[in-house]
Amino acid sequence: MKIFISFIGNNDCDPFKNPGAILSVLEQMQFDVACLLYNHEKYLKPAGEITRYCAERYPDLKLTIIKSLAGNPIDYNTVYPAMYRAAQEIKSEYPLSEFTISLTSGTPVMHACWVFLREGGVIDAKLIQVSRESEISEVGFELDDFPEICQVDEIKAELTRLSRENRSLRRQIGLCFDNIIGESPGILKIKEQIRIFADTNLSIFIKGESGTGKELVAEAIHYNSSRKERPLVKVNCGAIPTELFESEFFGHKKGAFTGAVNDKSGYLKQADGGTIFLDEIADLPLSMQVKLLRFADSGTFTPVGGAEKRADARIISATHQKIRNLVQTGKFREDLFYRLVHTEIDLPPLQDRGIDKLLIANHIVDRQNRKYVKRKALDKSAIKLIMASPWRGNVRQLKNVLETAFVFPDSEIAAENMKIIDIDSNPSTTIQIPDAGIDLDNGVIPKYYDAALRMTGGNASKAAGLSGLKPHTFRARLKRTMR
Repeated sequence: MKIFISFIGNNDCDPFKNPGAILSVLEQMQFDVACLLYNHEKYLKPAGEITRYCAERYPDLKLTIIKSLAGNPIDYNTVYPAMYRAAQEIKSEYPLSEFTISLTSGTPVMHACWVFLREGGVIDAKLIQVSRESEISEVGFELDDFPEICQVDEIKAELTRLSRENRSLRRQIGLCFDNIIGESPGILKIKEQIRIFADTNLSIFIKGESGTGKELVAEAIHYNSSRKERPLVKVNCGAIPTELFESEFFGHKKGAFTGAVNDKSGYLKQADGGTIFLDEIADLPLSMQVKLLRFADSGTFTPVGGAEKRADARIISATHQKIRNLVQTGKFREDLFYRLVHTEIDLPPLQDRGIDKLLIANHIVDRQNRKYVKRKALDKSAIKLIMASPWRGNVRQLKNVLETAFVFPDSEIAAENMKIIDIDSNPSTTIQIPDAGIDLDNGVIPKYYDAALRMTGGNASKAAGLSGLKPHTFRARLKRTMR
């Protein structure tokens, strides 16, 4: 098999407008597989675009995206071990293959490390470079005095990589966003919010539909804060029986009740110095909301059967429910709402995230490949289905579908293997009219006009578009309803 290997570089970021070095090579040379490495999450979006481009123009090419993270792309001590591991992974997946490596995309340090890997015998490959005019030339070293490079021991390379990556993970914010896959405007805004608010003690509220990744955002906030060395305690408020809430949250003393055979520290004490993530906060009973409010205000709590204690735990909360509606109906305390919601992060549903669908899908497939030591990829039909589907169950549904499709023995994942199981979300066509009747002109329709104006910030022309009316017609009807 003929295998092409390259980092994704800055000149590869807009394949449909400016093909860049990678696509210049694929246009002129024939390969069975293209292995594209990325060194930073910012290259995930170009990776998705290149995947889509190749699916349309090179349907027989198998394309795989490989993570090769190094804390600093110009530090040989982190770049070399990351590239060493990637090269070994590719070799093990495609033994007895013919490898071609492009030196054009990536940093000069990466270019040099490819030379080290080739000359050191780690990977036997042809080295090429692409000129600005898209001309391809082979890179050779025929000088008699070219220094011999000895192969780096695998164990030493791996230990170096682990040591460097562990330090980098603690120092650098960028690496803590790896699990939040996406480059859509909504996700970029969320990443910016995390950068701004992570290293504060403000309580943060995360809202979003089930399966959109609220827990991942909570993790990113914690691990980008000065509390990252202390615990992140995750609590699913909807999974705790009402009678156990107080003991689970605040702990209890030995003998406080039947079955309390030992002292127990609750979630709040366990999170002391760190962060407590309260998922599905709307499921907290009102009686517990009062006690949580006391802790949020004063940092104090009382274990069951014990004396008052203190804990320094930052609160991050989340729910898929419309918490403002619950406040208005008295199901969630207004004072607790204002205590928990210093700032709000709103996760968009997957159907609104465009190319992120494909980026997340490739990430899921990559994890399955690593788990089962395979090298499957999405074919053209699967990519088309992923981009076209609404994914009402969000990332969780996409994950389930792809994990199931991965079981099929085919070398690629096709649309025919992807069984999307949905709950029928079509509203009933049966309309119930109350005995008192309805008043369309004065009761129902004006509410839609008002909603359209709210959505458009009072812009009547845009509101008219939402209502399916011409602006002058909308204004006239609006004026009539206000008499």
